[in-house]
Amino acid sequence: MKRLLSGLIAALVAMPAFADLYDATQLDNIYENERAGLRMYESGEHRKAFGLLKKTAAQGMKRSQYILGFMFLKGEGVDKNMLFGLAWMGLATEAKNDGWQQTFDKLYNTLNAAQKSMVDDKIEEYRTKFGAVAQGITCARAAVVGSRRQDIICRKSEGSYVDYDIEIPTRP
Repeated sequence: MKRLLSGLIAALVAMPAFADLYDATQLDNIYENERAGLRMYESGEHRKAFGLLKKTAAQGMKRSQYILGFMFLKGEGVDKNMLFGLAWMGLATEAKNDGWQQTFDKLYNTLNAAQKSMVDDKIEEYRTKFGAVAQGITCARAAVVGSRRQDIICRKSEGSYVDYDIEIPTRP
């Protein structure tokens, strides 16, 4: 019995996060937080934007992931870090946004083989936690109202998903 209890306690302590059940109200909150974070980013409030976008990126929101990647690359609201920036941008390309893919490819192709390997590994690590499948995200092209332009819209499905904190690099 003691051995079983010790094993259960060890398993609970080792768990990185708990699954959360997302219903329609919680999903609306995610979308609003993402919109607010994007507005803050566009208005130059990078630290506040980072606080919101890191949460929505962790919840699988692709636009948040893409902008978070730029924030890491440029050091906006967070310490500059090319590995984390490219990994978030690479993960966001799951949305099949041609512009995002082109930007990612352009940056990625400047790397040497060792750097590419590190970025690939980080993207796969993130995909298991924050990727479309892990977080119940589907993306589709949709017409922009009042325009002939199309945009990629990503939505999270109702259900139970593990909430992970994102990794923030520390200065050496």
